[in-house]
Amino acid sequence: MTPTPAHPQRLYERGESTMRVLLVVAPVRTHLLPIVPLAWALQAAGHQVLLCGEPSTVETARGAGLHTAEVAVRPGPAGPPKPSGKPANGASPSNGSPGWQPDWDALAARWQARVGRVLDGYLALAREWRPDLIISDPVEFSGPIVAGALGIPAVVHRWGPDVLTTQAREPARRALKSLAQQAGSDEGLPDPALLLDPCPPSMRPEGAAPGEPVRFVPYNGPGGYPDWRPSGDGERVVCVSYSPRTVDELGVGGLAALAEAFGRMDGVRALFTLSEAHAELLGPVPGNVEVVAPAPLSLLLDRCAAVVHHGGSGTGLTALAMGLPQLVLPQALPALDVYAERVTASGSGFAVDHGDQDDPARLRTALDTLLGDPRYAKDALRCADEVRAMPLPSQLVPRLEEVAGARS
Repeated sequence: MTPTPAHPQRLYERGESTMRVLLVVAPVRTHLLPIVPLAWALQAAGHQVLLCGEPSTVETARGAGLHTAEVAVRPGPAGPPKPSGKPANGASPSNGSPGWQPDWDALAARWQARVGRVLDGYLALAREWRPDLIISDPVEFSGPIVAGALGIPAVVHRWGPDVLTTQAREPARRALKSLAQQAGSDEGLPDPALLLDPCPPSMRPEGAAPGEPVRFVPYNGPGGYPDWRPSGDGERVVCVSYSPRTVDELGVGGLAALAEAFGRMDGVRALFTLSEAHAELLGPVPGNVEVVAPAPLSLLLDRCAAVVHHGGSGTGLTALAMGLPQLVLPQALPALDVYAERVTASGSGFAVDHGDQDDPARLRTALDTLLGDPRYAKDALRCADEVRAMPLPSQLVPRLEEVAGARS
């Protein structure tokens, strides 16, 4: 009788048509959500999908119905480092702006700390489970390193418009070379075998490494049908959506100014999606502003004419997929600025400068422009057509099978 091996062969090594796919994603909810529809597509095609990560990521994945493995990590700061740098010659802190100068030394130290605290746990799980393929987001460098150590392909799935991670590739390779080689990845930090990009053509930044398109399918987390009163005759509804993390870090000052701006408008109703705690911080609002509990954004936007948000790709690409014009109030992260720049370039909306976001009069003018100029709605519908022309996640499954089979 042949004994059972301690570490079973990968499924593709056994010539089976089913593969094991390991998701390794940074502990940031919005990095995982865009990958979930692809994970569903893989499962629906008969493949095994497992997410390994820290508690917050595991909780998000379980909410999406994915199998998970919580991995022990060394103590230290959770999450990928925020981009560090300074604007040059008055440039905005955008990862699409040539004037933005990242502090690569500071970022390198934080990448090393982040990867160093999670790599052993991820590698141990991967050696036990024996995946055929690893999928990660652009800043979870431990995913490609584990893939390199196991001799399997790594796929990187972007969350939206992104240039910084293209610029960061060589600095990250230098910073993580020693850690990667110690883990068994002889080439250091390997290049991904495939880079998936959910951005339609109008939203792709110049300077970003080319990726293979995959349609953005809105998934904003589990939830129920939103409970809010129907709009009156001719009343236009605008959804205001800020990430909870943004409100936690920056407070409700900007939202208060925005509520005041809506209060000066006729024939418009605003839906502010806020937790109960954040709603209490915001306080009383004008009669045409309704604060509603967070719900799946695609369900809310189904009855809206436009969206106001902080520049997050999840909110923005959901609005884009549904053909809604956007007013972007980017907050203090380069990725949010670059999203605002791409929306403006696409014609589907525009941004309000940082210095004007607390001014109700300027916000009122911006809202009047967004709702009153038909060009924004027209270009938003054109961008939605671009999204629909991209291949669905299910159509990418054969491509992933091909990538996994090439090195099985």
